Amino acid sequence: MSQPSFYVLSDGQRKQYSSHDTSRAGFHHQNLATFCEDVNSAAKRAFPNRGRSRYETVNACLIRWEDDDLGVQQELDALNAVLRDYGFLTNVFLIPKLSSHWDLMRKTLDFIQDRDNDKNLFVLYYAGHGRINSARQAEWVFGQDLNSPFVDWSAIQGLFGTAKSDVLILLDTCAAASSATTTQFAVMETIAACGFERRAPPPGEYSMTNTLVDVLRDWINKLSFSAASLHTEILFRLKLKEKKKGREGVPLEWCVTPIHWINAKDCKAVGIEICRRSVPPLLSATSDSSLEEEQPSTFVDAMDIDFDDANSSSTPLSSVSSTGCYKVPHVLITLQLEENQSLDTEQTARWLDRFPLLAKWVKVEAVFPSYSTLMIMSVPLPIWDMLPDHPACSFIGYV
Repeated sequence: MSQPSFYVLSDGQRKQYSSHDTSRAGFHHQNLATFCEDVNSAAKRAFPNRGRSRYETVNACLIRWEDDDLGVQQELDALNAVLRDYGFLTNVFLIPKLSSHWDLMRKTLDFIQDRDNDKNLFVLYYAGHGRINSARQAEWVFGQDLNSPFVDWSAIQGLFGTAKSDVLILLDTCAAASSATTTQFAVMETIAACGFERRAPPPGEYSMTNTLVDVLRDWINKLSFSAASLHTEILFRLKLKEKKKGREGVPLEWCVTPIHWINAKDCKAVGIEICRRSVPPLLSATSDSSLEEEQPSTFVDAMDIDFDDANSSSTPLSSVSSTGCYKVPHVLITLQLEENQSLDTEQTARWLDRFPLLAKWVKVEAVFPSYSTLMIMSVPLPIWDMLPDHPACSFIGYV
């Protein structure tokens, strides 16, 4: 069966999956206390705000191809409208088919030079085709043809790596996670529709943009929320959507798991926060307010979290719904420790009692002997988004 027209990946780019990848088995975290400090720091970064923005200006740039063969304009216009409701300054860049890269490069340079400062937040959004080139860098392409006009987005995104402003990047395109980059001064966070090996759904009910717009509309009256919280809610809502029937009645999973990552020179830099900068229109502020309260949501107010109480054994992040599921999605991870602990029930319990911060933010699901100590834990998704990479810590799945 031929690929749908909205699927564009570079030829030959096929990720090799393996059920027997043991490449990380030799890595170990120094000790559990160090990991607890990392988790506590990640929690503070994921919920940095206290109901007020640290940005004096927010400048948003929404990008698509001038010839909209994919049909993204309607969703882009909806996102543009809701960002204006937040009081953000918005710009729409249309990529021409002629001199595509240089045109976007010039517009981006002007955009940064005119607005960049350490009290500003840049919001960048792109919807359209995407692929990975032979150098494993992100390209935005006009169509499926190998000779189709393209933009070297990895090169252009690098311009923001030297900006003083924080940068929030929203990518609704295939192979979106291939656009990871570094930053020298500020914080850069990205929410992408899919990983570098995946294909994003087309515009419509199952697209990341469609859900992004819904979340921003519903949360417009929140005092503030972090980019990590935004990613968590988008993932939560996409997972709630039903599968779409394919050919011969076979259900197909159209929703793809959105990806989040953060780049900052300071590993303890707080995450990006979003809040309304203006009084929204009456309809945006009041419509469906009763329904909003009834709908399940992952939103947690940072004001409800006591970061200073190390002895607290629970937070709103660990609350459970009537069905027994976490209200805030969690990630199941493994952690390999250098320490070799005795594993009878009583001694393990006493050992874990030495780390109250662990019980506050995560749930220890199991502890096993593994030539050292192997732990399985569930971590709230917003915290996991901000947790520093470590080869001894591995992702298992969403719970």
